[in-house]
Amino acid sequence: MSWNKNLLNLLFLSLLLIVSSCGKEMFSASKTAQFDKTSPIVKNTSQSCSNFTHIKPEVDFLFLWDNSTSSVFLNDQTKAALNNTIDLVSSRFDYHMLIAPLIASGNTNAKLITETPDGLSSSALNMKIDRSLAAQTLSSFPLVNHNSENGVERVRELLSLNISNGVFRQGAYTIVVVMSNQDDNSWVDGVAPSAYDRNNYINQKLDQILCLRGHHTSPCAGPSINSQQMRFISIVAHQEDCNGTNTSFDQNFVYKKMSELLYGAYYTGGVSSPTDQAGRSSVDSYNICDISDFTRVFDGVNNSIQDQVIAHKYNYWPVATSGAASIDPAEITVRKNTGDTYPLLQEPVPPGSNGFSFTNAVQTQNTRFLPTPGESFTGYLIKLYGNAQVTYPECMTVTTQTPKEWFGYVNIQNKPVESSIILKINGQIVSQNSTNGWELIKLNGQPRYYQSFNIKIQGPGNYSPAYPAVNKSGYFLKLNGNAVFSNGANIEVNFLPSGT
Repeated sequence: MSWNKNLLNLLFLSLLLIVSSCGKEMFSASKTAQFDKTSPIVKNTSQSCSNFTHIKPEVDFLFLWDNSTSSVFLNDQTKAALNNTIDLVSSRFDYHMLIAPLIASGNTNAKLITETPDGLSSSALNMKIDRSLAAQTLSSFPLVNHNSENGVERVRELLSLNISNGVFRQGAYTIVVVMSNQDDNSWVDGVAPSAYDRNNYINQKLDQILCLRGHHTSPCAGPSINSQQMRFISIVAHQEDCNGTNTSFDQNFVYKKMSELLYGAYYTGGVSSPTDQAGRSSVDSYNICDISDFTRVFDGVNNSIQDQVIAHKYNYWPVATSGAASIDPAEITVRKNTGDTYPLLQEPVPPGSNGFSFTNAVQTQNTRFLPTPGESFTGYLIKLYGNAQVTYPECMTVTTQTPKEWFGYVNIQNKPVESSIILKINGQIVSQNSTNGWELIKLNGQPRYYQSFNIKIQGPGNYSPAYPAVNKSGYFLKLNGNAVFSNGANIEVNFLPSGT
């Protein structure tokens, strides 16, 4: 029995020896590793362009159709060409189109095709026909056997007769089209006509037509339409008998010269001269001898008019939508596609300044102020001043970034043993001290628990809460001095959880 008792004592002593030889850590709680990462600074770049309003330019046409018995123009191809031109014109322009026989007097047999009847007097409305009847109208022109042709005077007559009735409008484009297989020979007087007589006739008629056009350098009496641009487009033969292939054609001089002179005539009042005929040897005159496809005979007419746009102008520009992340005003960059950049200005902005101001709040504003207020936007906007304002066709690139945020506290989710805490920020150990390290927030000597605590601060040395808040629950280390951290930091905390 004593032997058994001695054996038990021996086993108990052995167990104590084994226990005493084991390290203390074998029976201590294991350390917890906690990781966190703050949101990085986010940059955003957006580019958008200004807009415009397309308006159909007012274009008034006068078509003089050769109706002599020798004419070759009254055929199915030229009728198809006229219909094709009307189709093109109707889609692009606010048009009036007066179609009249070349050899006639006044408005006899003249017909008017218009997009709308607005501004037309009763006499003009009496000439109005549906556009579908254009080709049929050509067939109704009476054929005239004649020895004299006065096409330039006919242009002057029809323009002057149809200003007061609204056919030819103030400030519109005015396009005269004369088609003839002969030439204006009304200047011939006597048995010995000369080039001198012909030039006198051309210059006289040119001056009369320019007075009707307006923006003329010479003094004028009588009505004027102040045309935005007037053209005299001639579709005639540039060679005698079309090089022997068609003896009904006479080589042209008068109509061709009128095309050239009217195209090159100077405009007063700041009206721009046309430029689309640059490089052509026969300005605004088309050689009927070279046209094999009569359906393309009016291509020059269609290409002579520039579409008009009203440029929009902006004094506000979108930066971000209403649900976008916060924006740092100091980091906004504004650049036009011209390469110009503009500075941030502080309100109130002095007169004559060039740049932008920014209100860091969601707004609803009309971004456009000309030609009318419009293009409303809800979100974050910059206000533009001086030459920073945007005019079509300019584009603007705006780059923003989220504000730099500062954090003065580190969250520990479980109650820690203070002596076990190891803090690393961006891989660097931060020591425990009150100068540039951490200290555990306590209450009555114990780590203090917070249900909701904002770890964002205004900046180094300023521990006032910053918003929008980043709230966390648990226990907290306060960071002192240069231990505070900002966007994109990697946080690692190792600690032993406290059992109490």
